[in-house]
Amino acid sequence: RGPATALFTEALDDATYMLVKVIPPRDHQSSRPKLPREIVYIIDTSGSMEGPSIRQAKAALQLALSRLGPDERFNIIRFSDTASVLFSEAQPATADKLAQARKFVDDLQASGGTEMMAALRLALDGQENPGRLRQVIFLTDGAIGNDDELLRFIKDKLGDSRLFTIGIGSAPNEHLMARAAEYGRGTYTFIGRVEEVGERMTGLFEKIDEPVATDLAVRVIGDDGAEIWPKRPNDLYRGEPVIASARIGRSATAVEVSGRFDGRPWSVRVPLGEGRAAKGVAQLWARRKIGALMDSRYEGVDESAVKSDVIAVSLAHHLVSKYTSLVAVDVTQARAAG
Repeated sequence: RGPATALFTEALDDATYMLVKVIPPRDHQSSRPKLPREIVYIIDTSGSMEGPSIRQAKAALQLALSRLGPDERFNIIRFSDTASVLFSEAQPATADKLAQARKFVDDLQASGGTEMMAALRLALDGQENPGRLRQVIFLTDGAIGNDDELLRFIKDKLGDSRLFTIGIGSAPNEHLMARAAEYGRGTYTFIGRVEEVGERMTGLFEKIDEPVATDLAVRVIGDDGAEIWPKRPNDLYRGEPVIASARIGRSATAVEVSGRFDGRPWSVRVPLGEGRAAKGVAQLWARRKIGALMDSRYEGVDESAVKSDVIAVSLAHHLVSKYTSLVAVDVTQARAAG
């Protein structure tokens, strides 16, 4: 039995908006062998990680290594103001390679600044790897800057890798980490207390060990011009639905969700007439549209064109954005009549 789907629609002015939610089946146990994986662990060893942060991160990384199976490949990258990699390329999780990795992790020390780009250059090469799931897990507590440069690099060099970001403590640039994970078709995990690093990272490792469905795509039947966000949905994991929204025309008849489930092609088609009317669907679409417009700056779209389009969408849907605000006007009568 494949994933379940739920469809919601909202008519607003002269347009119709839809939201489709893909829900993993409960207690799903795959009947097929796991998809071959390559996992790259990136750990921040800058000076701000000194003390409990680096100890907890190292312990979580050791736990991750213990979860690797003999058919999986892996690598480790450490970074501060420089970056270095354990192996020149990902290696099978054999006993001798794992022993090298455990010593590499044990020897990690916190010092220096925080330069994320050097680590990303080692981890992402823009390649596509059919038949293999490549996951990059990035852990940092640093207040990383140069957002535009980093996000542009991720968009250019992600290939078919999935990027999972983890921020520790109060310092991480949460906007960057969340956007990086969104671009990377992964997830962002925020860990506010250092004592929770091991537990939260264990939960992440358990979740991403085996995606329920991969390579998801959403298509509106009867309307090839529908605006769908995101264009490339995340993979589907246990306990975590995937949501996509669209603005559709009158010719649309159904929405189709497809991907790979249990290693086999899978798809489901839901007629629009079966969707439930719900308020807020249009605003959710508009928020994603604004996000996509803002992201287009990293692809070379002119800032003035982006600003004009964002303002138009924001005003139409009454949303706050980089270029728009909401103003409250108090009209309470303050003086007696006359």
